[in-house]
Amino acid sequence: MNQSTRRDFLNRTARSAAALTALAALPASIRKALAVSAHSASGTLKDVEHIVVLMQENRSFDHYLGHLSGVRGYNDRFPVRLAGKQTVWMQPRSDAFQGTIAPFHLDTRTTSAQCIGDLDHSWRKTHAAFNDGRYDQWPRYKTDMTMGYHLRQDIPFHYALADAFTVCDHYFCSMPGPTHPNRLFLMTGTNDPSGKGGGPLIDNRDLVDRPGLPAFTWTTYPERLEKAGISWQIYQEGTDPHDNYEGNYGLNVLANFKNFVKAADGSALHRRAMTARPLAQLARDVKNNALPQVSWLLPPAAFCEHPRWTPAYGANYVARALDALTANPEVWSKTVLFLMYDENDGFFDHIVPPQPPGDQRSGKSTVAVADELHTVVNPDHKPVYQADNLPYGLGPRVPMIVISPWSKGGFVCSQVFDHTSVIRFIEQRFGVIEPNISAWRRAVCGDLTAALDFSTRHIDLPPLPDTRGYRALADEQCRSLAKPQAPAGNEIAFHAQEPGTRPARPIPYDFRVTDTVNIKKRLLQLEFDNRGGQGAHFWAYSSDPAQAPRRYTVEAGKSLADDFPVDTGSGKYAWTVYGPNGFVRIFNGWMRVPDAASGVAAAAVNGGPAPDMLTVRDGYRNQAGVFLLELNNRAAEPLFIVLTDKAYGAPPRELTLLPESGFVSEWDIASNHHWYDISVTLVGHANYERRYAGHMETGHGSRTDPAAGAPVLVAD
Repeated sequence: MNQSTRRDFLNRTARSAAALTALAALPASIRKALAVSAHSASGTLKDVEHIVVLMQENRSFDHYLGHLSGVRGYNDRFPVRLAGKQTVWMQPRSDAFQGTIAPFHLDTRTTSAQCIGDLDHSWRKTHAAFNDGRYDQWPRYKTDMTMGYHLRQDIPFHYALADAFTVCDHYFCSMPGPTHPNRLFLMTGTNDPSGKGGGPLIDNRDLVDRPGLPAFTWTTYPERLEKAGISWQIYQEGTDPHDNYEGNYGLNVLANFKNFVKAADGSALHRRAMTARPLAQLARDVKNNALPQVSWLLPPAAFCEHPRWTPAYGANYVARALDALTANPEVWSKTVLFLMYDENDGFFDHIVPPQPPGDQRSGKSTVAVADELHTVVNPDHKPVYQADNLPYGLGPRVPMIVISPWSKGGFVCSQVFDHTSVIRFIEQRFGVIEPNISAWRRAVCGDLTAALDFSTRHIDLPPLPDTRGYRALADEQCRSLAKPQAPAGNEIAFHAQEPGTRPARPIPYDFRVTDTVNIKKRLLQLEFDNRGGQGAHFWAYSSDPAQAPRRYTVEAGKSLADDFPVDTGSGKYAWTVYGPNGFVRIFNGWMRVPDAASGVAAAAVNGGPAPDMLTVRDGYRNQAGVFLLELNNRAAEPLFIVLTDKAYGAPPRELTLLPESGFVSEWDIASNHHWYDISVTLVGHANYERRYAGHMETGHGSRTDPAAGAPVLVAD
């Protein structure tokens, strides 16, 4: 393209993008339907009469929505630290000799980033990128393009949906791998880890993709709905997986199951899952008050947002689906649409997903995890795979937007979810239980009810862009612009998130992590105590790169403890614990060397009291909006303590703690929307720190972290 032509095209593109953003909204009928108040017969989940699920393809959360204001994205205050001081944003390049690469913009105005193409997202290489939780091998196994992201200007419709409805920023794909096994979790709750029903499936080699392979035989969730008398339907433009515009791209994983393959024409299973039922029919069903209680939408290839296709085409499909669902305001007032993505493709996301421990060395769990480990190999996959004992769940974060009259207002819900959470939402509403879902997933992942507010308040919607011009613009960009390239060198030029906070939904978390210093055994013991209404997963990281990260799952109402090593020579230790929604605990310090003969710890080297004689316990007075730190001096000499608010503006506090005495420090955090970040240090002991950061839940709505103002490239 010559300079004049390129300049003209860029000008046209800029004008088109501006026009798309500025267009008044969707057609008047859609605006009117979206403005309809929620059906509120009971003010509970029972008011939901229709659940619709639209799973798109292959996008990570950071890649799509990481720059949306208020979500846990690029401004995360506590990204995992890699070896050294750099954080997870600074990944070693695919060619490690070329330095590091930071996230970079996939600019659809100047490159053909609309149709970037996919990256590796296989089982083996995704686990290799995770590197046992170190999370430092993404470019090596995904190429440097893994770090690319879009901004609002690139995907305005998606951002407008997020502004209008509720984003789940702790929604993870069900396993680190490709499309079909993740869609199996959505439709059946499992990938058959025991192998008794034809699994386990960890790639796309199934009957849909490889005709001739045996069909699966375990029970699917639609079959359970059918047996229970709950109406359901698969909406798909066609059944040909190879028709890019009127097929289903092979996304109908029910076609892998014997009961569906063998279903007679006209039977319920065949009629509901194995026939074409396009969006036009969805619109007719809505208008005629014939929308089933549960529906799944399967887009054709061109509209599924797989990276070889375009976000613009996907936006067009989502808009048409929303148009169909809102064609009858009375039906829409009783409907929830879940819009999510099956997996991350190979695109980076910075939150390390919850995963069960494979053995005692890698962590602990209060709930059984055997059915979450790859210990059985599908006989049709030998010798490609081995029983590697790697965890199935969870995979990287993917976007999830809950679109309904009960989720309006631009909220964020930060409870941990995965694809089985969609089934559990249906369970909660219609009472049809899916026994395939593992106990570990039920402990760690919520049921999505926290993403909705069943009060009757009315919230006006911001305008949604008109998507009618998206396809033509994307086609021209893909035809005419150069392919995007990862930046060379060590240049860091990635964008901060959009400024501001968002309203946050209340979530059922309340947990503590406390430390005990065992001088005699030369160990740091951490106790994980879950007092909330939902299980929780924690990662524990050492500053010593030789120590692999550890993983801990604690069910609601339970606790567990584990021992963590210290440096055998210096007695130093440095461990950081990460939990959901910005929960962080840092335990840095050193302990005295016990006398070899007596086992009693020697005095501190500086002649003063040793830091291991201070104990710190945190707590909440939830309804009062107060964070508590209880400090106790077990030494025979005073301790000089400094308490520092690291983010929210409270002045530092200094205190002298007398021997064998205690003190409770209270921090009013209500004005911070109940966020806190307090460090405890000891005068004269530079290596000692206890740090407590996170959000205190009160059972009421809040706002996202006001201190998350810029990307953190180097850890404290």
